[in-house]
Amino acid sequence: MNGITNSLFGSWRHLIEDPVLVSDVKHTVVKGSVPSFGFFFMLAAAGVIATFGLLSNSAAVIIGAMIVAPLMNPIISLAFGGIEANRVLVSRSLLTIVIGTIVIIAMAFLVSELIGWKLAGSELIARMSPSLLDLGIAVAAGAAAAFAYTRPGVSSALAGIAIAVALVPPLCTVGIALSLGHKAGTDIGFAMGTVSARGPFLLYLTNIFGIVLSASLIFFLQYFRRQASAFISLVLVGSCLLLVIPPLGISMDNLLVRNLVHRSLTVKTQELVLADRDVRFNNLSIRLKNGSAYVRADLVASAGALNQGVVNSIRDSISESIDMPVVLEFSIIPETIVRSSGVSTSSK
Repeated sequence: MNGITNSLFGSWRHLIEDPVLVSDVKHTVVKGSVPSFGFFFMLAAAGVIATFGLLSNSAAVIIGAMIVAPLMNPIISLAFGGIEANRVLVSRSLLTIVIGTIVIIAMAFLVSELIGWKLAGSELIARMSPSLLDLGIAVAAGAAAAFAYTRPGVSSALAGIAIAVALVPPLCTVGIALSLGHKAGTDIGFAMGTVSARGPFLLYLTNIFGIVLSASLIFFLQYFRRQASAFISLVLVGSCLLLVIPPLGISMDNLLVRNLVHRSLTVKTQELVLADRDVRFNNLSIRLKNGSAYVRADLVASAGALNQGVVNSIRDSISESIDMPVVLEFSIIPETIVRSSGVSTSSK
């Protein structure tokens, strides 16, 4: 059987990597837990970059800050120290994480204050409402990061992992939110929106808990699965998720409701509006308050495309899909379309 397999696919068993020795992994994670000057310098630089990226609403700059920031290292060290029951490593990793957290928030606050920025863009608003989706990203990223520590062949993936799970941008959002105050203008339609530090800080905690849990599980399975103390540490880390899952679940429910509203609104509008009339959504605002959904949409449509009966029918359809009362409001932007007549002719 092996001879047939080798003849078809070749022999690859000698190419399979074995896990790195636990002593080598420990040496690496211990270095990552040290609160050195270089660590905080790079962290502060990443905080400034991410703050400028958030204020300028530039996703590319924010991604660059994620790569520069070394905050993932002490978090992985914390996971390893917890599974190994190494109190010194755990305490040093926690100290580095706490000081690093304060440094980033302070840098973002100072930069925002110096610039005097009072507008919250879409990149800031996007980090105000974390959900269970963010926890899933953190868990997957933490597992990938810990596995990269145990396999030298995939260590190059660490930069991509740092991009996948955002650690610095949520903290910078906290600092910017503290600078903006409770209310700030948004550059999305000149609306006034509530800007709070609670949401982005919850996102940051979610990322830390998710990474530590999955990284601890990887280290447990690779090196410490026969130690009872490691299993107890894994259970304790998992219980920390109880702190973030309830608020994340609420945000997830709201996200699903918004998704259903958006889908139902789009589908039902196209069904009820006459086929020869083009209706396009420019903006869609969905607010959930006191058990009701308040939906407002800006439409570009020709005159007479919508009437009161159509709007009521769309409202009822949305209400049925999300099982809650709906208040629907359309702002119609009139559109005049002038088409060319006949068929174009061209001469060669």
